[in-house]
Amino acid sequence: MRLIIIRHGESVWNREGRYQGQMDAPLSELGLRQAEALAERLRNEPLDAIFTSPLQRAARTAEAIARYHPNVPLLTSSALLEIHHGEWQGLLVDEVIERYSEGLREWRQHPTRAQMPGGESFSNVLKRVLDFKEWLLREYHERTVLVSTHDVVVKILVADALGMNMDRINRIWVTNASISVVEYGDDLPYLVSLSEACHLGRLEVARENQKAL
Repeated sequence: MRLIIIRHGESVWNREGRYQGQMDAPLSELGLRQAEALAERLRNEPLDAIFTSPLQRAARTAEAIARYHPNVPLLTSSALLEIHHGEWQGLLVDEVIERYSEGLREWRQHPTRAQMPGGESFSNVLKRVLDFKEWLLREYHERTVLVSTHDVVVKILVADALGMNMDRINRIWVTNASISVVEYGDDLPYLVSLSEACHLGRLEVARENQKAL
């Protein structure tokens, strides 16, 4: 199976530096333009299915791609939701630093043992993402699937393909509206590309301009 993994276009809260989690922030004006550039980049890519997180920033990105693939099913899966940030959701980065500095440090350095207050455990998001991957491998063997999802989900899929320690996922940068590709064969999975964003040109958001991660 060839898995094309998309991180959604920039959201309004990405731009503001707010933690989103499972709050349903819309795409920004830049994010809408990024989604269109991404869709144009993928317009001739053979696809057998498109899956998206139900959150609108991922769904609108998937819909832009799907317009060029009218005969490809567009499906929603809650397995692709971002991790729930609990009490951090809606807060600016500086507010999280002020109120939850120790928890934020643990999340960035040791995510597998972090627990955001009122949020989702890492073990839960890890299980739902990898269970979904295994289901795709059974249902779409030797086919091409695109998923439109979120930062943490992309990082988990990439780290899993590489056999990385999951405590290292925050060393991976995934830009908005970027493409990462994993190919699953009969032996090892192969990471073919990571956070490819050449289609964005000047629309790309630099890592320094996105802090709420």
